[in-house]
Amino acid sequence: MSKSLLLTAFLLLPLSVAAQADRPIALPEAYKLALARSEEIAISGATYEETLAKADEIFSRVLPRLAVMGFQTLQDVPPGASGLFLQRRREQGWMNLRQPLFTGMREFLAYRASKDLGRAAELSLERARQLLYGDVARAYLDLLGAQDDIRIREALVSITQNRVADLKEFRKVGRARASELLAAESQLAANLAQLETSRAAEQVAQFKLAFLTGLDQRLTPAPVPAEAAAIPALDAALAKARVRADVEARREEASAAERNVKVASRARWPVISLDANYYFRRPPSFTSDVKWDATITGSLPLYGGGEIGSQTRQQEARLKARRAALAEGVRLAELEARSAHQRLRSSVAVTAALDKAERLAEENARAQSSDYRLGQVTNLEVLGSLNSLQQTRLQQNAARIDAYWSRVQLEVAAGVPGGSL
Repeated sequence: MSKSLLLTAFLLLPLSVAAQADRPIALPEAYKLALARSEEIAISGATYEETLAKADEIFSRVLPRLAVMGFQTLQDVPPGASGLFLQRRREQGWMNLRQPLFTGMREFLAYRASKDLGRAAELSLERARQLLYGDVARAYLDLLGAQDDIRIREALVSITQNRVADLKEFRKVGRARASELLAAESQLAANLAQLETSRAAEQVAQFKLAFLTGLDQRLTPAPVPAEAAAIPALDAALAKARVRADVEARREEASAAERNVKVASRARWPVISLDANYYFRRPPSFTSDVKWDATITGSLPLYGGGEIGSQTRQQEARLKARRAALAEGVRLAELEARSAHQRLRSSVAVTAALDKAERLAEENARAQSSDYRLGQVTNLEVLGSLNSLQQTRLQQNAARIDAYWSRVQLEVAAGVPGGSL
């Protein structure tokens, strides 16, 4: 292939085309696979299930308890003792029903507090899914950027190799200096080293994305459309960030803490319960024919050494901590949204500037190639223009990836990863 054809191929090669790999993949598919595989999501899901089970346990305390009970007693009976009062063997069997009648509504408050914590655990699970989207997107974009870098560097290596071959021929006929050949060979060696660095980075990115998705083959991420890094309104992002999953989880935790203060303070209230028994076997006595009885028991705590007061103060302190955590969560969410929005604005501006720089560098490389054919510039000047174009395209590629990553960060900060703002 001639020098001009190689140069044209390098200049016109689309930036978004990467080397074909075995398995194409898009970001939504990668995220779906990662959700099914993530151990962290599984742990969060188990925590949520445990919280719901604890709420059911608390609610069970207000329900009746039914049990079959019995005893058998063997004892020594002195000679001449009355059999009505003393029997060598005493047996009794009965069913017991126990029902709390009034406990100051503590169990209901505790149940509602536990449901609040269950909702908080559910929201924490949702936030874990959102953060996983950010991890998958980062690995996906790292692989996409590395493959684009390889494509750019391979094209430059090919052209530099062709230039070195031309200079060797020119040296034989005295049309090129030794320094020109050495400089071209040095640049080729540097380009090859940079290409190997990019290939190593691409392999590491393959490992990371494979770890998240569970796929055991080489992957080719789909190109990211330019409009995907559009800048949404800051107010819309802030509004969503204030009610994202982890912030709402803290709000539910504060609500649970508020109910637990009431649970602790109501330990001063009276407790009334009902016990009912049905006897199907009783030992001989004056009560042998009594088949059932029922007892209503009430108690009112008067003094417990300050235990109730200390427990109430503990819950009040926890409530203060939960409210402070909620306020902090809102401020952090706003900070993350503002920071991500600013990074996105900056990344989009940098990308636009590098798009212009890439067009100018391409025009310069074309002009240098034309001037070289006319003998107006040296081969090294042509190589310099191509190297400048390569560096500009590498920066352009990095800026494009960074812009989309900033958009992902903004979506995660707003609590709507992969959604619309």
